[in-house]
Amino acid sequence: MAVRRLNQQQTQRQSRAPVSDAFEECHIKEESIDTITGKLDQICLTEEMADVFFLFQGENIARIPAHKMILALRSPVFKAMFYGSFPQREGDIWIEDIKLDSFRRLMKYLYTDLLQLNKNSVIPLLYAAKKYQISGLISKCEKYLQDNLAVNNACTLFSHAKFFTMAKLRTNALKYIADNAFDVVKNDDFLMLLSEDLVDILKLDSLCVQEVDVVRAVLKWVDHKLAKSKNKIDGKSRRAILLKDGILFTMAIPLLSFEEFTSVVTPSSILTDEEQLQISKAIKSLNNASACGKFRVRPRKGGRVVEVLIHDIVYPSNNRSCDINSSIINVDCSEILSVKANKRIKIKSVTIKPQFQQPSQNNWNVEVDIKTFTTVHKEIPKTFKMFDFHEEEWRDIKTDEVTLNINYEGRACKLPVDKVILENQKLEFSIKPCLPHRNYNLWGSNRHMIKILPQTYQLVNGMMYEHKLSQQTTLYLSLTGGYLVESFEVVEIC
Repeated sequence: MAVRRLNQQQTQRQSRAPVSDAFEECHIKEESIDTITGKLDQICLTEEMADVFFLFQGENIARIPAHKMILALRSPVFKAMFYGSFPQREGDIWIEDIKLDSFRRLMKYLYTDLLQLNKNSVIPLLYAAKKYQISGLISKCEKYLQDNLAVNNACTLFSHAKFFTMAKLRTNALKYIADNAFDVVKNDDFLMLLSEDLVDILKLDSLCVQEVDVVRAVLKWVDHKLAKSKNKIDGKSRRAILLKDGILFTMAIPLLSFEEFTSVVTPSSILTDEEQLQISKAIKSLNNASACGKFRVRPRKGGRVVEVLIHDIVYPSNNRSCDINSSIINVDCSEILSVKANKRIKIKSVTIKPQFQQPSQNNWNVEVDIKTFTTVHKEIPKTFKMFDFHEEEWRDIKTDEVTLNINYEGRACKLPVDKVILENQKLEFSIKPCLPHRNYNLWGSNRHMIKILPQTYQLVNGMMYEHKLSQQTTLYLSLTGGYLVESFEVVEIC
């Protein structure tokens, strides 16, 4: 009997619980509706008391109900439309320039101030906000766009900012493009630019990118434009588009190296024979770019190439406390040059000029291995429970390798590298001279007098030397072996 009574009581409690929960839910819902926002939300997009309808053409005509007074309170355009000198009193209103989904979002905002923005909805909503002069919505859309500036949308947002006359967003987008130009010009978003917007960007002195990358990006842009319009891609077609709005002359082609000019510009056929000859002469004669007519000759912020001499690294401020030794070593002893930096840089080239003293040899081969290492860290798990700490293991993982075989002809040989090093990366050059097998001595070794780099054991950031490239950029380097590298060229990337 006791067990039966207990079961009956438990059943009664369970049967009463849903009634209590339902009452609480109903009470909470009623409280949220019993506010002006709740009431407006309740009638938003419904025909209850609606006195105007908006029509949208699609597969089927959609009819959106609304309330004139509410719309007029939120928008001066709607106010003039419904309560102005010539109010629209009868008939539905066709909307042809705003999509149905965007208009629904607009109505929801006007009635409740509720807004959910995403990358697909923000621009259509911004257009609607501008059309109906809804200042609060314009501000929210503009803030969303500024907070979401990125490499893959900066050019598009710059174009939108110009179209919608949003000065602050335009300025911020342009600054973002300039600061991140190295990545922006290589992104597909750059290809979507209108010609007049492209000119605005190319006129900037503050672009943090080398001029050859600017030229490559513009040539890719013009080919994309021709392909999209299904026009023939050739020099004549490219030039016709580049002459529009003066795009051609916003590129500092006369500032390119001769190798960059002949490998990038010449094959594109965008120059006349006269321009080709004029610029070619200017590049060869150096410092004569001003004679190249309308072409830009002013360098950009990101185009500054700094040549770093190995001598300046080993002997900073002409400190000769330890001289480079002249020793007899095996000539197959390679030099290893490793480079790190505290920020992103680009190694443009490396100049090899072996400091052999004897015997003199004019022709021999040099093998250069260029490796990129990325520094990663991995947490070491606890081995024994008695230890109450975690250690981290740092190691360099090889991520890329290129081998070059060059013929040294007795003078300085500049190798184009064009490798970007990130903050957590190291670039390593292994240079190995391969001399003809002759002049063997008693021990059967091919030995020559060669300058040897001094050894240092004071490590900075895990490297032998520290070199200030600028106020913002510090290089960390290690050099071992023979004195084979004379200098290398660095470009700072903002």
